[in-house]
Amino acid sequence: MDTFCFKVYYDETRYGERWRSHDPTDREIMCSHLIDRSIRPLFTAGFPANVMVNVCVLKTNWKHEADAELMAIIATSAALMKLNITQAGPIGVIRIGRINENIIINPTIDEQRRSDFNLLYVCTRQNTIMADLVASEISESDLATNIKLAQLEAVKCIDSQVKLRERYESDKKVKLLTSNSKNLQDTRTQSSNHSGREVALGQAHCAEIKSDVNRSDGRGSHQIRPVHCEAGYYLHALHGSSLISCGETQVLCTATIGKPGETQSVDVLPRKSFRVNYDFPPFCTNHIMDIFSRRWREIGDGMFIEKALLAVIPSQRDFPYAIHLNSKVLASDGSSSTTSVCGGSIALMDAGVPIKSHVAGVSIGLVTDDETSNGQLENYRIITDTSGLENDLGEMDFKIAGTRNGITAIQLDAKSTLLSLDVIGEAIKYGRQAHLQILDHMEQAINSPKETSYYKERRIEDDTGNDLKLSKNQMIVYLKKQPRKKKTECQKTLGNT
Repeated sequence: MDTFCFKVYYDETRYGERWRSHDPTDREIMCSHLIDRSIRPLFTAGFPANVMVNVCVLKTNWKHEADAELMAIIATSAALMKLNITQAGPIGVIRIGRINENIIINPTIDEQRRSDFNLLYVCTRQNTIMADLVASEISESDLATNIKLAQLEAVKCIDSQVKLRERYESDKKVKLLTSNSKNLQDTRTQSSNHSGREVALGQAHCAEIKSDVNRSDGRGSHQIRPVHCEAGYYLHALHGSSLISCGETQVLCTATIGKPGETQSVDVLPRKSFRVNYDFPPFCTNHIMDIFSRRWREIGDGMFIEKALLAVIPSQRDFPYAIHLNSKVLASDGSSSTTSVCGGSIALMDAGVPIKSHVAGVSIGLVTDDETSNGQLENYRIITDTSGLENDLGEMDFKIAGTRNGITAIQLDAKSTLLSLDVIGEAIKYGRQAHLQILDHMEQAINSPKETSYYKERRIEDDTGNDLKLSKNQMIVYLKKQPRKKKTECQKTLGNT
């Protein structure tokens, strides 16, 4: 087979929350994706069988206490350890938060909401597999310190799984179907030839980068692609919009401001006043596929964009309006989600949302010979602002978003090569350098939120319950049935505008 098929289904059954059965929610899809990202790098290349994992939450009080995502990853690791089919054995998982400068290990859901950063970290005994962070402009040094702490704490989880295996060890073995038939041998030969071409291409490309030769598009290892930003982009009828290009990747972002009551309820979580929709249509990569259902990529990248921008979004007290940011990828040659972070920041300023500062995003990659000694990479090179080819052939996908003051979100995924803490620290350093360059381009397009008038319109609609339509030459008020007092208040409010 050309690719190893690994599927994860995470299900929070409704009877566990006293609800009826349902279609998969965004939360369930994203938790399935978290498990996939944590486990997939453990399988050896060319694993000869497909694997499917089903994780079922029977009962939980996750809104207040239990972290079902963390428990699901641990349960998956323990189940696969019983089969002895993964390369690196059991994995450790930890979540770290911070409230009033106090570090909290495995915070409850309520504590996570009050934390100024939330780090989910997955590792083996020596190396990192996956990390997710949302933060309020955390510094590089603080992030490095907390990642090291996470590594030390997560290992304890590995020891517990090893004890579980020793206690309940059985004679179960995975039996893989094998055959010597000519048809299967021909299929294997064709697959090997196809994989061999891919391996040869990847090795040649990586060898060029590591030998100080320019990358496939002529850039140096830490040179970003040309950045072009436009605020407004001739879409004057919209509240806010932006068009941003990073090399061959181009994204159109729009920001819409709604009334304070127009918030979105997501699954069983509290209503959200700020939401992001990320659209990755097939034409942006010249592919043909089904477009009638949202995919993991769109949901996951949308959540990363939302986390990256959340640190600069004003509080509900200062800005009580609903904010809907839409990102549509027009063309993709890698790093479309981090480009969307930049475009989203510009669109919010163009809409007049009083965000604290711009947020930039960049993708960091890694090329290596995949040769390790004591768990450490011996020959590797980190590359900044990865293209589509480099992302496919590289060994790391590291998305970093932040302002000039600090980091707001990271999404780190190892591929077949697990990552040391030194490599992660080096990648963060280059990511921060790229942020400053990208922010310069963004601030040239727009450097402060625009002054707008339609917020007053939204406030009038929310206070009076009526619909107000404004144009250049007229104002139309659609009065609804309500007490006379409310109508009088509407008239007074309009008279003061």
